[in-house]
Amino acid sequence: MGMNRILAGIALCLLLLVSPAAASDYTLGIFGNANEDDTINMQDVTYTELIILEYRDQTELSDAKHDNKINMQDVTQIELIILGREKELTVVDGVGRIVTVQMPVERIIPTDYRTTETMLAIGAEDMIVGVDQAFHERMSEFGLSDVPEVSMHGQFVDYEAVLMLDPDLVVIPLWQGNNAEVISENLPNTAAVVMGGTARRTIVPDVTIMGMLFGTEDEAGELIDWIESYAEIVEERTEDMGSEEMPTFYYEYMSGAKKWWAVTPGDPSAGQVTEGCGGRNIAAGLPGTSVEVEPEWVIGQNPDVMFADLMKGFDSGPGKTEADMEELLAKVLADRSGFENVNAVKNGKVYLMDRDLVSGPRWVVGHVYFAKWLHPELFGDIDPEEIHKEYLKEFHDLELEGTWAYPSPDVT
Repeated sequence: MGMNRILAGIALCLLLLVSPAAASDYTLGIFGNANEDDTINMQDVTYTELIILEYRDQTELSDAKHDNKINMQDVTQIELIILGREKELTVVDGVGRIVTVQMPVERIIPTDYRTTETMLAIGAEDMIVGVDQAFHERMSEFGLSDVPEVSMHGQFVDYEAVLMLDPDLVVIPLWQGNNAEVISENLPNTAAVVMGGTARRTIVPDVTIMGMLFGTEDEAGELIDWIESYAEIVEERTEDMGSEEMPTFYYEYMSGAKKWWAVTPGDPSAGQVTEGCGGRNIAAGLPGTSVEVEPEWVIGQNPDVMFADLMKGFDSGPGKTEADMEELLAKVLADRSGFENVNAVKNGKVYLMDRDLVSGPRWVVGHVYFAKWLHPELFGDIDPEEIHKEYLKEFHDLELEGTWAYPSPDVT
């Protein structure tokens, strides 16, 4: 048998074994994900071999070594990634930058407090050597009290302090992505990656990449499975709902700020978390993610439900009682002339939501709250407060008393 026929036979076998990229919500942005699906596995090895044999076109991520060549070294790199023994990992970060990280990663600095929560949820506590000042101020319940502060809510980075801590990786929040190159230039020999780990749209790929970088893939997989299990419950119960069955709602950003800011569906945190819950956002179609509106506009729209956003401060969350939240709700509704005639207020359907429950891994907790507030009859067997407790216990070993959402969906 001639060599060409042997190669053709091998290629045919490979073609039968490998399938096109599976339909998924995202492409895992790691070089070595040759078939550009949501994971790296032996199918990527096979796909790369087919590229070498010229039976498949080269894909952007098939260059696992990121050296502008596709050869057996890329196959070896993919196999090492699968085994968790790679010496480096090249990723596409949240703003499209290509960053090569030396492995293993042992010392991490997240420069935003919400990203830190996500890292803790997948078992990276002992790797975090520096934190954002806001983490100690706003999330002290998660510990790390002795870890030094090296940034201020992602807006300021103390480069000298960071370099003294000698991190392997600095993680920049997505909303500071425009400053990533400047930060990277000031941190020589340190990989700087833009990665949120906070928004509904991106948290699964972010957590997947974090797990691979930190060597906590099992923990990352458990968190993703937990998030998706509750998201699927909401989707299954609302996906066939017609618009006539959906109450309208107004979601106010930073309630109590003496301005009327409508959260739109384009908002990556609060706005996206309310989508798919069986309601219609009256701000749909407005430009931007949060838009200042006139009170007369809200009154004219006459929403059935109102959600009031509590940007993380000290009025909700750990230690707060329902009495505290009842008082806060009264303040939110105070001095709103004409608002007493809006359906949401007349029918007692104004709800407070702490920003922690629409960001990071806990977005799905907020998602369930919104769904149950909008359709209590569909979610009588689901208790979002218990889901929140489950998250804190299972992923942080915490049992906290407090109130993050008010009133309870069971109270009408």
